[in-house]
Amino acid sequence: MCESHFQRLIAYFLFRMRCIHNRFLSTNQMPRQAGEQTNGDEVRGNTGASRKRSCWAYNLRMTEDLRCQAIPGSPRWWMSRAPRVEKSAGRGRPSLSVERIIATALETVDEVGAQAFNMRMLAERLGSGTATLYRHFASKDEILIYVVDSVLGEMRTDQPEVAEHAPQGRGSGGHSWQKACASGAERLYGVLRRHPGILPLLVSQIPIGPNGLKRREQGIALFLANDFPAELAARAYTSVAHYVLGFAIQQHSNASSEAAEGEELVEFFAALDASEYPAIATAGRHLPGISVEDEFRLGLKLIIDGLELAASAWRKADVG
Repeated sequence: MCESHFQRLIAYFLFRMRCIHNRFLSTNQMPRQAGEQTNGDEVRGNTGASRKRSCWAYNLRMTEDLRCQAIPGSPRWWMSRAPRVEKSAGRGRPSLSVERIIATALETVDEVGAQAFNMRMLAERLGSGTATLYRHFASKDEILIYVVDSVLGEMRTDQPEVAEHAPQGRGSGGHSWQKACASGAERLYGVLRRHPGILPLLVSQIPIGPNGLKRREQGIALFLANDFPAELAARAYTSVAHYVLGFAIQQHSNASSEAAEGEELVEFFAALDASEYPAIATAGRHLPGISVEDEFRLGLKLIIDGLELAASAWRKADVG
């Protein structure tokens, strides 16, 4: 008897849960495919809070007019991007191409930084109005996503090192891939140094636009072409890329203080009690004396040497 009563309670509970679930679906119409996010499909909840929860459940964000949209730069957002078609200018209105908007936005970010960048500032530099910009882009966030991808496009689109340094056989590639890896890392570092204003944007997003994917494809292909297992090739690429990005961010943050504090640091280290800090007393004078370029190349070499050892150990483990 008790068991039968318990079963009825469970059945009633499941019935109520289905009712609640169906009611949620009927009042919160969520798009079923990533491509449907382009125009920001509306979520029809009863309150702003419920709509926001619905957006979060699908990893979307809520706009000011209470619609759910894919976050600019996210995989869902890029999947919904259609090839851009230039919109013709109206009569008496100068043409404003997407390429010109992005190029001017990059110049602006280089000058004032990503945080200070806004649509009105960009429109003034283009000699246009913000309404014209909004015909091409939904927000400044979208423009900044394309700015980042444009910067990554400044790296050479071809990577001959992949073909030139591909090994003829296992282990016969020698140290060729190391040179190719270092060359690619230094090119990326050079691009980031030319455009330090985009560094905060690279912290807040994973660059998976067209140019970002090309750079990722080339980097991983280099390791795969030199007998790296797929998992290690992915880890190797991300390790090198994160090192370059982290070094560029740290250098940009400390650029104004390092030179001024160098001599002061040497004096400070020299004044420390050698019995308490014997290691600093021995090597302290060398700490501020390393140039940024030498420090970058040294760290990069250590990473590449470590990847070589890791690849060798991985292959031995596979053979064993």
